[in-house]
Amino acid sequence: MERLDTESIEYLLWSISNNDDQVAYRSLFEQYYVSLCQFARRYIDDQETREDIVQDVFFTIWEKRKTIIPYTSGKNFLITCVKNLSLNYLRSQGYKQEYETTIKKNIPIYFNNLDDLYTLQELQHLLYQTLEKLPPEYRLAFELNRLENKSIEEIAEIMGVSCRTVKRYKSKAIEILKKELKDYLPLFMLFTSIFDK
Repeated sequence: MERLDTESIEYLLWSISNNDDQVAYRSLFEQYYVSLCQFARRYIDDQETREDIVQDVFFTIWEKRKTIIPYTSGKNFLITCVKNLSLNYLRSQGYKQEYETTIKKNIPIYFNNLDDLYTLQELQHLLYQTLEKLPPEYRLAFELNRLENKSIEEIAEIMGVSCRTVKRYKSKAIEILKKELKDYLPLFMLFTSIFDK
C-alpha cells in the first residue's frame, strides 16, 4: 500500500476548516485516532481516559474548525492538542507529581520525536517492506493466513506441503516480523490482530 503524502494531514485540516468537509474529518479521525491514543500514554495511564481525551480533541477540531490554523506540521498540531488536554486533565485531577518524570517514564520507544505518529497506511507500508525480506515460503504462508484469511488446510493444499509445515512457516514468519518490527508492535497490536498466534 502506498505511503500517505506528507501533506495529506495538512490538506485534511484545511478542507475541514474551509469546506466543512465531513469526509475529511472522518478520514482524519480514522487515520490518527489510535496513534493519538497511544501517544497519550506519555501522560495518562488509564486507557478509557486517553480515549476520551483524544475524542475531545477531535470534537474540538470540528467545533472550532473555522479557527484552525496549524502553525506547525499537521501531526505536531494534533500531538500538541493531545498533550495540552492531557496536561489539563492531570492538573484538574490535582496531580502534584513532576510531569517531566511521568512523561519520560511513559515515552513509548517507537516515538523517537514528535513527528513519529503513524497511520494505519504507514504501518501497513512498514509491514509490507518487512514481509519482502522474509523467505518466500514464510511470507506466502503468513500472507495467505493473515491477509487473505485462508485456513491452514487451504494453505497446505495451495503450497503442496503438510499442515504442520504451514504452521511452522507461519510461526517463523511471525517470529521474524515481531523481531524486525519490535519498536512498532504496540501500534500494530492496536490496529490489527495479525500477530496473534
